[in-house]
Amino acid sequence: MGKNNDSQIKQEIFSLIHENQYCYFSTSLNNQPFLRPMVLFYAYSRFWIVTFKKDAKIQQVQTNNKIEICIPLHETGNTGFIRAQGIAKIIKDNNIKREAIDFCYFFDDYFEGIDDPDYMLIELIFDQMQLMRPGESYSTKLSL
Repeated sequence: MGKNNDSQIKQEIFSLIHENQYCYFSTSLNNQPFLRPMVLFYAYSRFWIVTFKKDAKIQQVQTNNKIEICIPLHETGNTGFIRAQGIAKIIKDNNIKREAIDFCYFFDDYFEGIDDPDYMLIELIFDQMQLMRPGESYSTKLSL
């Protein structure tokens, strides 16, 4: 795929992620995969997930940081998806955690603020994405 086409696909995927923030987030521990629904948000040219300190995904990411997400897409009776693979990184920098709060629409429903000891921020760093537009039979892969 050419660079111009890659750029267009990347823009399309990022736009779709902005419109469809609900994803399925996959981790693994001891050869066992774990999948759960999450809200993925994109800010400062980075992808983020907010979670609780005691949630199982924290230990899973600390043990094996390889992750995958899947975002189902629906359009006029057709389905498709975005898949992305990469690594997860737990963010400890309070400046970054403070900035991320502005993009997490549900933050105040679960946390007391930046100093809440239960607030954890995970950055997702993707090296590959895949888009199958609703109604299409084949996906398009993009290396990042």
